[in-house]
Amino acid sequence: MRFPAVAGQFYPGGSANLQRAVDELLAKARKEVKPIASCRAVVCPHAGYIYSGFTAACSFAAIEPQLKKPDTTVIILGPNHTGLGNPISVSFEDWKTPVGTTSTDLPLAGAIIKSNPIITKNEAAHLMEHSIEVQLPFLQTINPKAKIVAICMGKQDEHTARMVGESIGNVCKNAPKSKNILLLASSDFTHYESGESARRLDAQPLEFIKALEPDELEREVDASSLSICGHGPIAAVLHASKLLGAKKAQLLRYTNSGQETSGDERQVVAYGSFAII
Repeated sequence: MRFPAVAGQFYPGGSANLQRAVDELLAKARKEVKPIASCRAVVCPHAGYIYSGFTAACSFAAIEPQLKKPDTTVIILGPNHTGLGNPISVSFEDWKTPVGTTSTDLPLAGAIIKSNPIITKNEAAHLMEHSIEVQLPFLQTINPKAKIVAICMGKQDEHTARMVGESIGNVCKNAPKSKNILLLASSDFTHYESGESARRLDAQPLEFIKALEPDELEREVDASSLSICGHGPIAAVLHASKLLGAKKAQLLRYTNSGQETSGDERQVVAYGSFAII
């Protein structure tokens, strides 16, 4: 069992308080974002709920109809902030949060690690990593029976993102027709710049995501030394989504920590949510 690492820090630690917070965020998001019937994947932030919870909820509101389908598995790719584990680490544990327990889709996880030698079974990378954990209370609220495959990317570059994304896409194409598989890339955008600077730095990456151009996204991150922490997961999910027939990504919301809290935008972290269609 993978137990919560950031309960009481990134989100409320008590089950009742956490459930209330998630319910309120989803209710607010449903008023702003219409469900997208053909949505194959989302990009979703992973900061503390007071900063990015509403933006994350917008991603889940967009994909809610698909999440409620039977035999649903969400493949969640997040960056590795801790440095623990292998370059591309897949968890085979079940994941617990204060509002429930989510099972890992073991056959799908097994197929993914067999698809490419760079992708390995490894729990250490997930022990203290928050980027996947914070997504689960939303998923558990919308569909408590949904399963996951949690993939932590410690290595993020153009080549790795392409290999991982294409491997996942091919596994999904070969999965049973009855299985409903969705993809989620967990990432925040520019870190510790002014709001004005963040909007400027993120402008081109946002356009590359809209156009489903993962290689260009990775090159821009590298060339401009951008601080988008989950650029690799985003690029991998874009590659996989294209293999599965996606044509574009729709920006649902873009904001920053200053706008969401005090209004002070002198130093912020930026957040964006996308639906990949």
